[in-house]
Amino acid sequence: MKKFTLIITFIPFLLLLATHRGEPLYIPRHNPSSASIHSKLQEDGCANIHNKFKNAGTKEGLLFPFSDLKACYESFAFDNERRIDTIDTMKKIFNGFYVFTDQAKEQPSQGYNYEAMDIISEFDKLSQKEYATDFEFTMDATNLVTKLKDPHTLFFPICYTRFIFTQKILLYAKLEDETHKIKVFKDSAETENDDCEVEQIDGVAAIDVITEFASDKVFVSKDLGVRLNMALPALSLQQGTYQLHPRSALYNLPAINNLDDLNKFTDANSYWESLCANPSSSQSKSSKKPKQNTKSKKSKQQKHNPKKPKVNPFPFNALYDADPFAVNSEVLKELSPSVDVGKPVFETINAQFYMLENDVGVAVLASNDIGPEISDITIANSFRDLQTGFKTLADNGAKKLVLDMSNNEGGLIVIAHFINLLLFPDASPSSPSNFRLTDIVKKAIEKAGDNNNSIFNFNGYLTVDEQNFNSASEFLESKFIENDIGPIRQFLSDQEPLPWKSSDMIILTNGFCGSSCSSTSLLFSELHKVQTVAVGGFPNTPLSFSSFAGGQVYLLDDPLKRGFDLQNDINSLGLVDDPEFAKDLSTNVMVTFSIRRAFSVVNNEEVLEYAFKPSTHHIFFDENSIRDPSKLWSQASSLINS
Repeated sequence: MKKFTLIITFIPFLLLLATHRGEPLYIPRHNPSSASIHSKLQEDGCANIHNKFKNAGTKEGLLFPFSDLKACYESFAFDNERRIDTIDTMKKIFNGFYVFTDQAKEQPSQGYNYEAMDIISEFDKLSQKEYATDFEFTMDATNLVTKLKDPHTLFFPICYTRFIFTQKILLYAKLEDETHKIKVFKDSAETENDDCEVEQIDGVAAIDVITEFASDKVFVSKDLGVRLNMALPALSLQQGTYQLHPRSALYNLPAINNLDDLNKFTDANSYWESLCANPSSSQSKSSKKPKQNTKSKKSKQQKHNPKKPKVNPFPFNALYDADPFAVNSEVLKELSPSVDVGKPVFETINAQFYMLENDVGVAVLASNDIGPEISDITIANSFRDLQTGFKTLADNGAKKLVLDMSNNEGGLIVIAHFINLLLFPDASPSSPSNFRLTDIVKKAIEKAGDNNNSIFNFNGYLTVDEQNFNSASEFLESKFIENDIGPIRQFLSDQEPLPWKSSDMIILTNGFCGSSCSSTSLLFSELHKVQTVAVGGFPNTPLSFSSFAGGQVYLLDDPLKRGFDLQNDINSLGLVDDPEFAKDLSTNVMVTFSIRRAFSVVNNEEVLEYAFKPSTHHIFFDENSIRDPSKLWSQASSLINS
């Protein structure tokens, strides 16, 4: 097999960029394009990008020089008032609402790999640094938050995330003789390189470069093995088609992320006004347009009937379908290989069901999201689709069941609870959780009362033994579960029992089964003793089968203005002027954070976000299974009852 060395250094316009939400930039060693921003006079890179777009007369297939993008991003001068306001807001979020502020200071448990940190002190350090550009400060704030390795918690600057990058070559890791070999997954420019081994990148062993990148830059898990998986290409079911997962990291040529953004600016000034300033900010003193930088080049659950369930108007554990987080699907399709896993016996947008040989059924549960329309009707339809899918497998004679939850980044917790009750109807589907009871959170809970629109309203939750809370004071002293179990059981009241026992099942993941996905995988493993198999990671090193169990993610300010955010919630409780409350940011940054933490169902003091849970079995990719998930299904099925 041909081998070659990938030399990024010799290609000045190439860089490595993770496409995770809020993922920081990684510029290769000695890249000439990363020269000091103080080296030349200011150039309006934003205008250069607009002019190329205007002259091309089309948005499709446009590529832009990295030098123009760099000059555009670095054209906005640093503003100390903006820094003061930003740090003040972030410190109030982490002091008052972020649920893991204390745990983040502790050294990682065995099996995890991340940097313990006092996030408040780290933000204080940013207040002492010198900056020339807004970009420098914003990237420091972004990178600081991602060090938590908590994908629920992001500082995501809309201003500096409008472009993605691809050099159209994707790598994967194959285990040979107990060591990793880095090989070419797909080379869109020179297809003859596919499956060739990459020995070095910039003179360093390829696996070492990618491991360092996964350790420092990827934040989707506290398990380095999972982060390695996501530093490399990962195929996932998206809208009924297998393609590259948008959160997997790519070696990336500049391409616009959202084509519509090209219509929003003509130069640096209009770029700032359209994409960087926050028009809804209450901190108007720092939302003013910055000077040109002349130093640089430049979900509470409601009751419902059995056929028409209603859910919490704020979606628990939802990964919000927010436009700023979208990745250009056309770029992903272009980079993705053709995948043929056969014809499903039943399929929905986010799930597919297959029959394999030897009476093996496969349920591919790709997401717990149901799209932007969250209503009693859409949730009932999702319930019905999942119910039909599993029943179809049973009707086709499936005696074993593989639950493929790879690359499932979560969604609505009510969907997870439905799956849990569908397969194990006699057990509780929920994990206990609670808030971190800071002064501001206590005030919010006491103020919420019967305010049904507040996340802090105790009527939106039940005791762990499924009873209603009688008062806010009782709620403050307790762990709790979501108030959705009764309605789901009512919906399933006519459901015929499915034929599988826990010993007939196995869960397959690449470790990236997060948020509400982990609410199923962890509960099935801990409570029902369902076996798990994780694929990828490092040889001779246990690998997690789930990630970022969290408890619930919340937004500081929802850009889609659906009302499900902290700003609206606190305002409705009359606490918006409380000195402990975090004001909105003056720049267009999406801030998300974990506001509740989930606990183990077998050890109610164990915080799942920080508990290392290795899989029962561990397998690895090869040339076939990296491109064909059905190969992994067969491997997983052979491990059932083993």
